[in-house]
Order: sequence, then structure tokens, then C-alpha cells
Amino acid sequence: MIRRILLLSATAFTVALVAPAVAQAAPDDVVKVAVVRTPENNGGRPDSLPQIAQRTLGDQARATEILGLNRGRPQRDGGTLTDSGEVRPGWILLLPADATGPDVRLGRIGSAPASGGASFFTWKVVSALVGAVILALVSLLVIFRRRIVRRVRARYDAYIENARWHRQIQERMRVRAQLSDEFAADRARPSLAWHAAAELAAEQVEAYALRVGEGTVTAWVTADHAPRMPWQAETDGTWMRPADVSGSRPSRGDAVAPCLVRVGGGEDGTLFVDLTWLDGVLAIGGSAGVAIDVLANLLADLTRFRPGLPVLSVPGLCGEAPGLPSTAVRMRSVTDLRTTGPGPGTDDGMVRLAAHRRTLTALAVIPETPSADEAAHLLATCGPGSGQAAIVLGDLPGARWRWHAEADGKVRLPEIGVTVTAPSR
Repeated sequence: MIRRILLLSATAFTVALVAPAVAQAAPDDVVKVAVVRTPENNGGRPDSLPQIAQRTLGDQARATEILGLNRGRPQRDGGTLTDSGEVRPGWILLLPADATGPDVRLGRIGSAPASGGASFFTWKVVSALVGAVILALVSLLVIFRRRIVRRVRARYDAYIENARWHRQIQERMRVRAQLSDEFAADRARPSLAWHAAAELAAEQVEAYALRVGEGTVTAWVTADHAPRMPWQAETDGTWMRPADVSGSRPSRGDAVAPCLVRVGGGEDGTLFVDLTWLDGVLAIGGSAGVAIDVLANLLADLTRFRPGLPVLSVPGLCGEAPGLPSTAVRMRSVTDLRTTGPGPGTDDGMVRLAAHRRTLTALAVIPETPSADEAAHLLATCGPGSGQAAIVLGDLPGARWRWHAEADGKVRLPEIGVTVTAPSR
């Protein structure tokens, strides 16, 4: 109700402002005029200024007043009154205000067709209209100010949020590209990670993930006893030691060789996981593009650090997974996976793999989430102690490791409570 009253008041005020201005700014003022007679209407003689002065003012001598009012004014036929005083039939001449008589008519200044008339949009009208528009806008701002402020604020907040999100994406893409370069050039951290894993394995300590930073190595372990020097317990299940510890390092024959692959990095260092400890299925869900990058980097590390590990490829609707080594074994479907007794075999044309716990003999790669029947077969075939593991692009309930890839390049590993940035390919 209050808004309606304000709007009606603004409208009434606008009309009150414009109407008088339009009336006052009319292009012509009402004046007294006389029309020059034709000879036929003037007794056969041409009409003249003295005759007009006599008929309308009662004095021929006042012809000079009529001359002064009309000198230079355009007429319908394009002519104008000059000092000669000669007039033409049909001309409209202005008369003094006291003119009277049957020849006196009311007219408007500038109404002669030849003059084209004065423009209706005089400065008075324009000023009144501009003032009315400004008043209307101010009234609308007052009436709808809260709604306008909310919308402007929402647009501004959305702009700020989009700009912040865009900056974050750019920064994370820069970090991913930088990590890719570091992964390609860094050979020291994989070596440090392998020696740390082998060192722990020699002490009968299982390390399923390691992070190598600038000066430290952190290991996620399953030991139920206190660590030995130089290792120190950081948290429950997490040990740490300096990265530059000197002394003898275990050889590859001292324990079961780890199968370390890099997942990603960040300010705290490069994160490695040991696929021999996976002993089951790894499902990488979330952003498909980032998940593909993670898989491609894992396969690149396998080719680099465990070139002899068999990789089994199961194609999906979009083909094979990217980054497969050239030696990968192509399979028709997930159901071709089998596990038997000790020793590999190829009975019945199936891929048969034998293994014991902690020895990874093969890795199957599935580029899409399998069907329910295939998922059940996969989980059974790659179960604990089977010796073979599988990586699935997509979320798979029942998988032992389930990582989640974010669109900005982050990868969450809930099993160890760590989030890293995956390098782009």
C-alpha cells in the first residue's frame, strides 16, 4: 500500500510538473493578425499597409507599427515584408494588441506554413521531461530500493565467487603442470621412497603409503610396536624420519620388493602408495578427467619402476584406458580374470594367475565401472591373497581403496586421510 501511494504521488507530481511547462512552452503565442486582401476583395485595388492600418487601427499613420512587427517574417509564398512596405494578397501580418475591426483575427506566431512552425520540443518542454524522468527514476529507486540492493549484491557476490573460483582453478592447474614437470625430472624421491619402504619391510613393518618431503620421509605403517631409530612415531600409525639418513640401505633381495607409484604432490611432498599392499581393487571415482590423469601417472610409474609387472587391459565402451604400456595383455571382459594355484598358466584360454599375499603378480586395468556381475567377479578374483590387483575408473562399492578425484585436480585418499594434487598428463 505504501509503495502504491508513493508511486501515485510521484505520477501526480510528474504530471503537475510537465503540464504547465508544456502549456507555457507552446510553440506559438496567440496574437492579433490580419490577412492581406486580394484586389477583388479590396474594390479592385491592391491592398496596402496604410489601408490595413486604417481598417484595424483607425489610423493610416500606424502602418509603420505594422511594418515593424512584420519586417523579415517569412510568409506562405516564401516572401517577406521589406522597408518598401509592399504586401501581397494572402500574407498574414501581425497587428498591435489594440487592433479591432472585422479584419482582425486571432492567430499564432510562426503559424505561417512557410516558417514551418516552431518546434514543440523547446527547452522548457525538454527540461520538464528530463526532470520528470529523473523524478520517476528516483521514485522507483526509493520504492524498490531493497529489491534492487539485493539483486545488485547477489550479482556482485556471484562475480566475486566466480573470480575467486577461477583464480583457484588457474592456480591448481599451474600446480598440476608444475608437478608434472617435477615428476618427470625427479628421480631422487622415488629412490628415497623405495629405500624407506624396503628398510621398513626388512624390520617386518608394512608401509602402504609414503610421503617424501624436502627433508623428511613419512610412512603410514601397520606395526603394533614402537619404531626404531631413525624412525619416530608422528601419530598413531604414522612414522617419520629424516630423508638424508646415511648408512647401509637394504638391497632388493632383503624383502619383498615394494611396488611404489606416485599419486600426487603438494606442499608437504610427493605421496607414494605401495600397490603390493592394495591386495584388492582400487576405484578412482569423481572427475573422470582427473581420474584418467591419476591412472596414467600410475601406469607410467609402473612402466618405469616395475617394467616386468604384467598389466591386463579390459576395454570399455570408450576403448582402453590411457597410458597402457605396450606390453599390456588385452582381454575381452572382466570375467576372463582367473586365479588358480601356484604358477601362472593359460588353461581354457583364460588368464590364470597365482600368487601369495604381498607379492603382486599382475595388475588389471578397467576404464569404466563394471556391471554388478562383473564387479562381483572382479572383487572375488582380486581378493586378499590372490596376488593380483585391479584399478577401476569410477566408483565401485566394495573396493578396498576408493579414491575421489575433484575437478580442480585434487585427489582425496580417505584410507590415510590425505588430499594431494594430481599432476596433469
